[in-house]
Amino acid sequence: MPTDFLTPLRAAAGIYQGPGINHENQNFIGTLVIRPTFHHGAVLWFRALGPSGEIFHEEISLIAPAITGGLALTSLNTNIPGLQTFRPESSSATQAHFIDGDFASTEGFRERVTLTLNTDHSITSQFAWGLPGQPVEPRSEATMQPTAGPIPEICPLRL
Repeated sequence: MPTDFLTPLRAAAGIYQGPGINHENQNFIGTLVIRPTFHHGAVLWFRALGPSGEIFHEEISLIAPAITGGLALTSLNTNIPGLQTFRPESSSATQAHFIDGDFASTEGFRERVTLTLNTDHSITSQFAWGLPGQPVEPRSEATMQPTAGPIPEICPLRL
């Protein structure tokens, strides 16, 4: 898998916000912060905040070239009780798909994360997953526009 997704992702560094909907059909405002890391990859912080201020999901992810080739994604988030490592599925200059779990079987948890760099400079983040015995289906999505201003106080990437 080519790593050409990293160049435009790193160039898109900044703050993004926009509406989303989660797996329980709850609306939220997604906030995404992208920061380049060294000369290799990018670190992302994402938060889905409900209308009453409840946090539906929060994560810190790192996307970088894998030693074995292609891209790798690791995520520490509020929905999984440990570090989640995704392997590359496919990528282009505008979109990357990462998967976790055995997609040849329905016995375990499987997840696909898709990031899309849209032509209007917005970024779409999509999560598709399936619990054991369930199909992998789109469950959550947000399309976020570039936002001016400082990185939110709550973001650990404010350094």
